[in-house]
Parts: sequence; C-alpha cells; structure tokens
Amino acid sequence: MRRHYFLDEYTIIAAERGKRPSDFRHAGTGVRSDLRACPFCPGNEEMTPPAVAAYTDAGVFADGEERVKGWWARSFLNLYPAVTAEPQPPSGEWVADFARGFHEVIVEHPDHEADPSRFGQRDLQRLVYVYKDRYTCRIREPSVRYVSIFKNRGRAAGASLSHTHSQLVALPIVPPALLREMEAIGSAARCPYCSLAEREASSDRLIYENEGFVLIAPFSSKAPYETWVLPKGHISDLEGLDPMDLEALAEVLGEAHGRLDRLLVSPPYHLTIQQLPDHRYHLNIRIQPAISTIAGFEKNTGIFINPVSPEEAAKDLREA
Repeated sequence: MRRHYFLDEYTIIAAERGKRPSDFRHAGTGVRSDLRACPFCPGNEEMTPPAVAAYTDAGVFADGEERVKGWWARSFLNLYPAVTAEPQPPSGEWVADFARGFHEVIVEHPDHEADPSRFGQRDLQRLVYVYKDRYTCRIREPSVRYVSIFKNRGRAAGASLSHTHSQLVALPIVPPALLREMEAIGSAARCPYCSLAEREASSDRLIYENEGFVLIAPFSSKAPYETWVLPKGHISDLEGLDPMDLEALAEVLGEAHGRLDRLLVSPPYHLTIQQLPDHRYHLNIRIQPAISTIAGFEKNTGIFINPVSPEEAAKDLREA
C-alpha cells in the first residue's frame, strides 16, 4: 500500500494483476460527433449563451447583439450550470448557503475534429493562455475564492459532446480537500510539491521534462497511467506564469496528451488544474485516465486499487 507522503491519501498498487496498456485501450470516446448539430462549431454560435470571451487574432471580445466570428477559442456561461451569479434561495429546512459563482464552457479550438493530443505548439500555447486568462478574470471577482478548471474527455469521463472543450467553475469557497492539503503544506518545513518535483526528476517515474516543468507518474497513482505536471519553480497558480512559463507548460501538456493517446488509443480522461491564489500552494495539473472502475471497495474505504505501478506506467509512456 502506498501513501502519498504529504496528503492523507492511500493507493494499493496491485501490479501482480499484470495489466498491460492494451488491456485499457478504448475504441473511441463514445460521444456525439455531428458537425451540423454541434453547438461548439463555428457558425453555430447562436446555439450557446453569448460568449463572455471570444479569442481572435484581433483580440478578445464579448458577444454583443452580433456573435463574434473568426475565433480560435471561445468561452461562455454553461447552459446547465452547477453555480450561477444569481442562485435560487436555498431550502428553509436546512442551514445552507447560496450556490453562487460562475460556470463557463471553454471551447478550445474551432475545428470539430481537433484534440489536444494532436495540437501543434501554437494551439497548445493558445490553450494555456486561455486557461490563464479565464482563471485571472474569475479569481479577481470579489465573491470568488477558488477557480476549478477541468476537462472531461470521452463519455466514460463524463463528456457529452466530442468537440474538444474544458470547463471552469468559480466558487465562493475553497474546497475541503484543498483546505486539508493546505494544512499539510503549512505544517511542512518546505513546500512538498517543490520537493516532489526535485525528487521525481531523478526517479523511474519521470516521463518527460523541460526547463520549466516535469511530467511524472505520481508515486501514489490512483488510476492506471495517471500523470502529473509540476512546475520546477514554486508557482501557486496560472496567474503566476510568465510567457516563457506558458510556452514550457504548453510543450509538456502536448507531451502528456500525445503519449497517453499513442499508448492507450484515445482514452477517456479527467484533467484537473489544482491551484490557489495562496503563495504557499504549488500549481499542479493532473491527468487521470478513466479506464478502470471505481467499485465498492474504493467507495467503502476511499482507498484506490491501481493494477499498474507508476514506475511501469512511466516506462510505457516514455516509450510511447
């Protein structure tokens, strides 16, 4: 059993089950792929709420009476939001707060068949720029304390549309898991993520690195072929990335997406950006393929069983 050395999380690495990459391969994403009906495709802008930010070669614009055309990325409020700027009053039967916040959909590319695993460097740089820009916009809202940016790829990971997109949820609270993590970080003599990035750069779990970031298979991986991206320097959130950092991050994300895609053949996955506007925190990005089942044992104990050791996963991904 492996325990993450600074978080209260446990994983059982059951490598004796002998799983190989071919055991996890998927035939496809399993989501709808109809260009005519896709609300995220150019020409169908009227099918979505107005864009709060449409990214074009001429600048960033919000939709007015006319929808912005010629965009290379576009963000708008989710039609079925988890949180809203003007929520309904909570039930009077229980003590509850308003689910106030912002929920955006970020369309990452105008091409319906595009995917980050096949993005060129310019598209990857645009993507991380948009992530930073949307994060910066929402974290500066007076009522917002935390901004979640995540991507679900494939039906098994919760996506209902195949057109590549991410989501942003801005919350008035810091999630409990992050609060517990901050308690652990606060009690450490040194940033645990800085130590992790240094240690893993010379371990069998390193997959790829450049001047600014490392791509690793974490020691306590919850899922087969889980990967983390960590900045080598201490950076708390996307707002702290300068242009050179963004270029380096784009390169590493391209490596992560491409290697997972080649090894597992278009796997469904969850990508999450973990960050806080707190100088003690350390930005990290986690990609967790949705290729194993969370069953009764995991739900009953909170302990995950992973049939692929991170060392073996890193080896397979280095060779992919």
